[in-house]
Amino acid sequence: MRYRFGLIAGFAGLLVISTVATAATRYVSDELSINMRRGPGTGYRITQLLDAGDQVQTLSEKSGWTQIRASDGSTGYVLTRFLSDQAAARTRIDAMQEQTEKFKSENADLKSELSEALNGSKELGNTKRELVAENKSLSTQLQQIRETSADAMRISDENEKFREQLLSVRSENERLRHENEALQSRREGMKIGALIMIGGIVVGLLLPLFRKRRKGSWDSL
Repeated sequence: MRYRFGLIAGFAGLLVISTVATAATRYVSDELSINMRRGPGTGYRITQLLDAGDQVQTLSEKSGWTQIRASDGSTGYVLTRFLSDQAAARTRIDAMQEQTEKFKSENADLKSELSEALNGSKELGNTKRELVAENKSLSTQLQQIRETSADAMRISDENEKFREQLLSVRSENERLRHENEALQSRREGMKIGALIMIGGIVVGLLLPLFRKRRKGSWDSL
């Protein structure tokens, strides 16, 4: 009894394995169209025609027939040999042409961007050369300004020294002028004193003479 039950269970398992397939995406082969039937056999009614390249979802597989779900959501059975793991050649060619056109467009865009980049690089190169030349000119001017500034500072220092010397000379001249004025005043005083002294000497010498003469004139009387 147990042996029979095990046999039945084994056959049932094989049946389940043979009738259930993992869900996958497949495509109708390059045939113009195939029939989708209600059941797995030619005796079942045709429910829909599928065109070459149509994408379907496989649900299960049994005895050369595959249960599928079409793109509109309807389910049915088709012959397994009419399904392919790859899209139909026409669909692949269309996709490749579309991709080729996309690549051509991207290529044209890249060429345009490259041309703009090259032009921009040329302009940047010219701008760089102009900036380098201008930088050299500014560096030369800056060096001249530095040298001029150094000369100006040196001249300013010299002028300050000359100004101090001039002030010192003026102060010395002023001191000498005061001394000269004092000496001049002293000399004038000495002259006056000398004249007075000379006048006194002259008077002292002449006065006795005047006295003798007056005395003689009185004696003759």
